[in-house]
Amino acid sequence: MMKQTTHYVAILLCTLGALQAAELQAAGGDYTYSCWPNGWRKNTTDPSADVFGIETNVYGFTLDVADFNEVKLGLLDSPADYEQALDHKAEKLKTLPKADLVIELELDGQRYQAKACQAGLGKGPTHLYAARLWESGRYVQHYDFEGLVFKNTKNETLVCDAVLDLVAWPGSLTLTATVSLNQSYESASLRLGLKSEAGDWQESLVLEDGWSQGQQKSLTMTCPLAPNGRVDPAQEVTVETPDGKKFPVAFDPKKNCYVASVKNLRRSWQNGYTDIRDYDEFKITVNGSSPDSKLPFLLDMRPPANVTGLCPMLCDEQGRPTGIPVQLSKNWHNAAMGAYFMPYTLLPTDESRTYRLRIAYGFYGTLPSASHAQLSLLGYANRKTGNGRWDQLAIGCWGETICFDMDMSLVDVAITDIRMLMTRSGLRGRKWGWTNAGWGGDWLNIEDAHQKKYLWTDLKTAYLAHGPCLTDVKYDGYYGANREIDFSAQVQTLRTDDYARTFQKLSYTFTRDVAAKDVSLYKLGRTRAYQTPRLAYGNGDGLLTELDVPDPVRRGELFLEPIELSGPAPHWVAFVGASEAASGQSKPNGYRALIIRQYQAVIGGKTYTQPSLRAPVQSVNPANLDIELLPPDGIRKFSKGDRIELDLELITLPRVADDYYGPNESFRKHLTDNQNSWKTTYREAKSNELTVTVSGGTLLGNYPVVIQAQQPEVTVGIEGGVGAVPVRFEGLKSQLGNQLYQVVDGKRIRFDQSIHGHDFWQTDYNAATDSYKVTFNLPLDELEESQWVLVQES
Repeated sequence: MMKQTTHYVAILLCTLGALQAAELQAAGGDYTYSCWPNGWRKNTTDPSADVFGIETNVYGFTLDVADFNEVKLGLLDSPADYEQALDHKAEKLKTLPKADLVIELELDGQRYQAKACQAGLGKGPTHLYAARLWESGRYVQHYDFEGLVFKNTKNETLVCDAVLDLVAWPGSLTLTATVSLNQSYESASLRLGLKSEAGDWQESLVLEDGWSQGQQKSLTMTCPLAPNGRVDPAQEVTVETPDGKKFPVAFDPKKNCYVASVKNLRRSWQNGYTDIRDYDEFKITVNGSSPDSKLPFLLDMRPPANVTGLCPMLCDEQGRPTGIPVQLSKNWHNAAMGAYFMPYTLLPTDESRTYRLRIAYGFYGTLPSASHAQLSLLGYANRKTGNGRWDQLAIGCWGETICFDMDMSLVDVAITDIRMLMTRSGLRGRKWGWTNAGWGGDWLNIEDAHQKKYLWTDLKTAYLAHGPCLTDVKYDGYYGANREIDFSAQVQTLRTDDYARTFQKLSYTFTRDVAAKDVSLYKLGRTRAYQTPRLAYGNGDGLLTELDVPDPVRRGELFLEPIELSGPAPHWVAFVGASEAASGQSKPNGYRALIIRQYQAVIGGKTYTQPSLRAPVQSVNPANLDIELLPPDGIRKFSKGDRIELDLELITLPRVADDYYGPNESFRKHLTDNQNSWKTTYREAKSNELTVTVSGGTLLGNYPVVIQAQQPEVTVGIEGGVGAVPVRFEGLKSQLGNQLYQVVDGKRIRFDQSIHGHDFWQTDYNAATDSYKVTFNLPLDELEESQWVLVQES
C-alpha cells in the first residue's frame, strides 16, 4: 500500500493579459527556452559551473547539475514575444532568487537527499551527456538528469538508480523523480519539494508496505507559476481521424498536459521512403472553458509516416492554417521507443472548437515541404557523448538536408550532415532515399592563447517557424568563456523541387579585444571519404578562377592561399564535381557550393565588403579540400565594437542531369546543357539576386522576399528568380482571406498550388504585433519579370 500527499502554496506575482489576436486567438505570446548559460561543451581550462536553465514568459529556473543546493527560481518580467526574448540572451537567469529543491528518500529511518547528478560529476568536453534532451521548442522543454547522487548526513552515498525528469511549459514546471533501489527496505518514502519566492510545493509518496529491491517508484510534482499552469485534468478532449478513427486522450501528470496516443496508425497510402503526397490529419475537439484559456496538448505519434521529414500545422476545421504554433520534436534513434513524433501546442479554449492537425511529409501541395525540427539524439550514441540540442532540416521526407549540432554535444563544430534533394545514382538509380553532399562545416572558429576554441555560452534557440513553405529559426548567445563575441544566427530552408538551399545569416560583434592565433568566419569541410577534383570561385559577373586539384597533395597545406574575391556581389565558391570516395556502394551524392550574398566587416573603424577565403587540404588519396571564409586583410586582432555580418546561402547540386529526378524541367535543361559546371552555382547566385519593387508595403528582404504589408492590396514586382522563391507577407490583420494573384497580360490570375485544399501557404502568428505572416513559394523559373498582388479580403 502506498499513499501520496500533495501540498503547495503558490504566490503569483504577475498578471496575464488577454491575447488580442484575430479570429482564432493564436497562442503566440507563451514560450519557453532552455539553455546552458556557461555552455554545454567547454574547454578543459574553463572552470565555470554546469548550470542548466529554463526561461519562459512567466518564470526562470536554474539548476547546477553538480550541486543541487544551487537552485534558483523566480517570476520574470519578460517580453510578450518569443523572438524578442532572444535579445536579452540568458541575462534574466543570472539574477533569479535562490530556491530550495528537495529530492529526499527515507529508508528504514535513514534520510538521503539528492545532491547532484551524473552530468555534474564527469570530466571532459562531453560530460553533460547524462543531462538528456528529449523535446525542446517554443512550448515545452523536456529533459532528464540521470544518475542522481543521494547522500545522508554522514556523506554516505546510497547505491541506487535514480533519474530526475523535468518538463517545463510556459506557466508550469513539472519534476518527476524515478528511483530503483539495490536492496529492500521495510519502511520507505520519497519526497519532492521546491520552495521559492514564487511558491512552495511539496509531494510525498509513503510506501507503507516497504520498498523491494529493484522495484521502480516514481513521484511527480507540478509547480504552477501562472494560472494557465494549473491544468484541469477533467477537461473533455477528443481526437479522431477525418474518417472517424478515435484515439485515447488522457491527462498525463508527468507532462502536465493532455496526450493523445497514436500508435501504429493504419494509412490508406504508402509511407516510408517514397513520394508521400498525402497528410496525416486529426480532428481535435475541445470544450470551451473561459476567455484567454489555453489547453496544453501533445499528440504522441509512434511511428510517423516518415520521421526524417515532417511538418505539423494546426488548421481550422476547414483545413486552413491558423498560425497557432505547433512544436516539432522527434527522434528516430531510440530503439526501445522506435521512431516517434511529439508535436506540442497550446489550444485556445475560449469556446468549444474543432481544430485539424495536419502533418505534411514529402509534399505540401505541389512542392516538397520544408521542415526544421529539434531531433533528439537519445539512442544514437552508446558512448559518453551526445544528447544535446541537434537541429535537423529537411526538404521532403527522404533523409536530412542539413543538421546543426547546437550544443556541440557530439562534435565540436556547428554544421554536420549536408545532403542532396531529389538525387539518384544515374537514370536507374533509386529515388526517394538518403543522399550525401559532404559532411561538415562551422560558423565562427577562433583560437587564442587561452582558449583552444571559442565555444558557445548563453545560447538560446527560437523556433519561429518549422515550415512547410519557409522555415525560420534564430539562435542568440556568445562565443567564448568570457563572452568575448556577441553572436546571432538565422537559419532557413524552403519548399522547392529543384535543389536544397540553406540560408544562414550570421552576426559577430566583439564585446572585448581579442587576439586570435587562428580564425575563420565560416567553414565548409572536415569531410571524410570525399573527393574535390575542382574548385571554382567567382562573383556577380561570373567566373573568376577554376582550378583542378592535383593528387597527391599534402594534408594540412593550403591548396589555395588566402585570396580576396574581387568584383560585385554575390560572390560564390563551389566544389565542382565533388563526390563520395568511399569504397563499396555509396549513397547518391553531389557537391556543395557557398554563395556569399553579403560580407560586411567593420574592423578598427574601417568597412570591408570583399570576402576573403582559403582552401586547406582536409585529406588526401584522393584530394579533399575545405573552404574557409576569412576576416579581411589577414586580420587576427579585433577590438571591442568590431562587427562582422554575413548573408550566406549553402546549396547542394547534382553533377549531371541523369542524377536529378525531380519535376523541375528548367533545372533539368540547365543540367543537361551544363553538366558538372560552375555555371550551376552562378545561375543560383545571379538569378536569385532579385530586384523587387513593392507598392502598398515595405520591402524588408530580397531573398527570401519579405514584405511588410501596409495596405489592403500589396503589389510586388520581381525581376529574376529560379526555383520556388519564398515570399513572406508580414503585418496581416487576419490568417484568413489573404489571396495571392499573379498578374499575366494585365489580368489577375488566382495563385493556387493546392492538392488537398488550402495546402500551399504557411501562416505564422506574431504576438508582438498581434498580426500574421503568410508565406508562398513562387515558381519563377523562365520568368524574367513577374508581378504579384496580395489582397487582404474581408
